Amino acid sequence: MSITINGELSNLEKKSLDQLVFRIPADDGLTPCSMPALHKHWAPRANFVTYVSLLTQYGRVKSGVELEEWQYNSNCFCKDMNFLLNCRHHEFWSYMVFQKTALAAVVSFLQRSTPFYLNVWSQIVQQQNIIEIYEQILELVLRIVCRLITNRESDEAWLSVEHQRELIYKNYLISVPMLFDLLMAVGDADPQNTAILRRIFDSLLRIEPNYKQDILAALSFFRTAFRSIQTQAENEGFEGAGGGDLDENAETPYDDVALYTLDCAYSLSVLLAVCPEVQALCAEIKLGQSIAQFYDNTIPFLYKNIFLINEAATSLGWLNMSRLEYLKAFRSIAYSFVEAAMANPVDSMPNAEQLIGLLTECLSEQTFVNDYGRLYPVELDVDILKQTCKNLDGFKASFIVQGYQQESKSTVDKNNPKPNKKTKNSSKLNNKNNQTLNKDTNISSSTAVAQERDIDLEVTSVLDVLPHLGTGFVRRILSRYNNGEEAIAAILENNLPPDLVNADQTEVYIPPDPQDKTYQQTGVKHFNVYDGDAYDVMTQDNPKCIIKQGKGMPNAPRDAAQMLDDKSDLAELKSRYQAYTLVSEGESSNDEYNDEYDDSYEALLESETRVVKSKQLKAGLANVEDVSDEESEDDQETAEDKSNLDAQTDRNKRLNFCENPEDIRARYEARRQAKWGNRNHGGNFDNNSKTRDVVGAPKGQGQDKDTLRNRDKKEKNKSSRANHNRKMGAAFKRSKGMMG
Repeated sequence: MSITINGELSNLEKKSLDQLVFRIPADDGLTPCSMPALHKHWAPRANFVTYVSLLTQYGRVKSGVELEEWQYNSNCFCKDMNFLLNCRHHEFWSYMVFQKTALAAVVSFLQRSTPFYLNVWSQIVQQQNIIEIYEQILELVLRIVCRLITNRESDEAWLSVEHQRELIYKNYLISVPMLFDLLMAVGDADPQNTAILRRIFDSLLRIEPNYKQDILAALSFFRTAFRSIQTQAENEGFEGAGGGDLDENAETPYDDVALYTLDCAYSLSVLLAVCPEVQALCAEIKLGQSIAQFYDNTIPFLYKNIFLINEAATSLGWLNMSRLEYLKAFRSIAYSFVEAAMANPVDSMPNAEQLIGLLTECLSEQTFVNDYGRLYPVELDVDILKQTCKNLDGFKASFIVQGYQQESKSTVDKNNPKPNKKTKNSSKLNNKNNQTLNKDTNISSSTAVAQERDIDLEVTSVLDVLPHLGTGFVRRILSRYNNGEEAIAAILENNLPPDLVNADQTEVYIPPDPQDKTYQQTGVKHFNVYDGDAYDVMTQDNPKCIIKQGKGMPNAPRDAAQMLDDKSDLAELKSRYQAYTLVSEGESSNDEYNDEYDDSYEALLESETRVVKSKQLKAGLANVEDVSDEESEDDQETAEDKSNLDAQTDRNKRLNFCENPEDIRARYEARRQAKWGNRNHGGNFDNNSKTRDVVGAPKGQGQDKDTLRNRDKKEKNKSSRANHNRKMGAAFKRSKGMMG
């Protein structure tokens, strides 16, 4: 509990802000009451002045009455910021947490501040007081942000890191958009500014690590911004598309797009410079590849559209500045892998492979490759990786170095110095960027002339836009221009050469007949497109080819598969094995195999009748011994005899190459007699057979043992026969063709 000394609140127990409670007088002035140190009671003021921007649209400084109004507003804003800084520790945090207008005033300046990269101070160089007021406001806001990330001001004014993390992150006292606005307000033009921003980001990430994921989500937004810029650059000037109506102060319809491109470039490059922890996150979202693609496709297209409208537009300088910043941002991403490999040489292979993969994927963007190779030599990074990582693939490394050196070395303008020195003067930077851009324009034009043109493809592209033209007329126009885009522009603007103004626009192109050229060269008239070439056997005595017949090349050595597949030796053995196919015919019929008996036996099986079966059953039952009282024991003995017989039969089968038919018939007959001998369907085949009685004596007179045993056996086996298994009976009928 704190006490009041001479009207001032003090924290004698040195408690943290979340545990600190003050004793203040009650409303009646008699009994004191307790009040937490972090409470809206300590933030009674609700009105704070919001900051008004010094610039108008498109980066111009206000003048006249607007400038005087800004000066008055800025003075009031300075007083409010001084008020927040002069508040005691618990009052400052109470204002920032409970009084939203105080935080909104700070955010208003960051959102409307003058970007550090715009050279606007030269417009008001005669009004030094305006510059001093702005610099004072920037310093006050920066001090407020630093106070938010400071948890201990003195032994009596402090709060725990956990409480500070909760207050900042959950109450959005510092957000990721606010950090990006802070980057644009402070910048990295001065080393002291860079050091301050680096300390702010390091402290913030240490207090709350979740800011790293929020910054990663913000980096992913840059890819969306690139697509939006490309869409606006392609659709600007058409009704209902682009940035809207053209402002009277705008030099071209693309000024706002160019300024947005520059703002994204500086935001990205400064962020990667002051927060190295973010560089590793760019590889997860492939931001480097997106930068290269945007640099190669959108920026040249945007520059060309602005240049065609106004050659002296200020937005051209903005695009030049953005090019350097995008290259700088890509350099920060690429060099982060080199630094990681140097910091951990033992496990440097993954970082080396990531750098090689990044540079390889960007090789298709030729404009980007040329500029990056001249500004940041790739061979130096590769040499460092080779020294650090011994297992680096030398072929891939050499391929990357050659790819980034090939164009840059062949197109370097020796008369102009390389733009590799930094400068603080914005005018010098703009001049250097203009020189670089002009040099790149000459490079691209000379490279385009050197490359072989595909006239058919260009004709198709022109006809897609102007399908009413003839192919012959389009070819004649393309012969006067470097590409199809220039030809389309000349046609639409009616800016054709004088000899083509009155030409027939429906002229059709008839290609020359290749047969005529072949006939002139060879003197032989054929009707094949390949006649007269180096492989024509009709016109060439020694054609540049091998004439082969059949499989394989002539006199070529045989491989292993052909040698294993060779069956020429089998032809020599064919005559020997043909002798085994002949069977000699003897004089008597005993020398031949007689299978008449087997055929008759098969015919007997097919023509058996119920009478024959009954006779055989009677003959078999006459030789079967009487069935004992215990039928289960007889069945067991019969099964043993049967198994012994089958075992003996199996042994005989294995010993004999061809089993004797007599043995087969005897075994079949014995098995059949044993089957029918154990069955009795109520009929008396002879006097010795027993009838299985299941009816027994009348009820109440008792039943003998045989009747009970027969009843039990019938009960157990009734489901396999008769009417108890209709499915089996139906299947049997269908198999015999009885479908009734």
